[in-house]
Order: sequence, then structure tokens, then C-alpha cells
Amino acid sequence: MAQIIWTEPARSDIESIFHYYETISSLLADTIIDEIFNSVEYIKKMPEIGAKEPLFSHLRRNYRYLVVRKRYKLMYLYEGDKCYVLMIWDCKNNPKLLAKREMLIDF
Repeated sequence: MAQIIWTEPARSDIESIFHYYETISSLLADTIIDEIFNSVEYIKKMPEIGAKEPLFSHLRRNYRYLVVRKRYKLMYLYEGDKCYVLMIWDCKNNPKLLAKREMLIDF
């Protein structure tokens, strides 16, 4: 079982997602956040479950993702017995912006 480590950008993404949906419905906000955390539990148990992120393949590290609710990419880095949750990416955003955000996660 992998140890999960949340990065600051990922925590910020969770807060933003929650606040966005909370304006619509607090039940919906709770449901979406629960689904994201449930996905993290899958990663904890089976770290290689996610697909490799092709946009970050040039970084030569084990960057992976899971899609949550057909809208969010839960991006993580799997190294040894640790999984770093890097960001929760809204797939409706321009993919070029994701490539620019790589500097936030290459630690």
C-alpha cells in the first residue's frame, strides 16, 4: 500500500472545486469531493492503476492520472512506496495550460 502525500497545488485544486460546486449545491460539492478522495484510495491500494500522463513523459518520472467524473484528471506521481497527488485538472481546460503547469509539479 502506498503512502499518499498531497501537494499544495492539489489541496488548492480541491478547495477550488469544492467552492465552485458549493455555489450550485453543497450536496453536489460533497459528492464530487468524495469521489476524488475515493479515487485517491484506489491509488493508495493500487498505485499503478492510473494511465501514464503523456504530456509529462519527457520528465522521465512515473506521472500518472485517473479520470474522476469524466471531467477531472487526478494527477499523481508514483515513486517507490509514495504517491504524490499533484493536481486535480479540469479536462475542460486547454491542454496547453496543463503543460505549462508542469513546473508546479516537478519537484
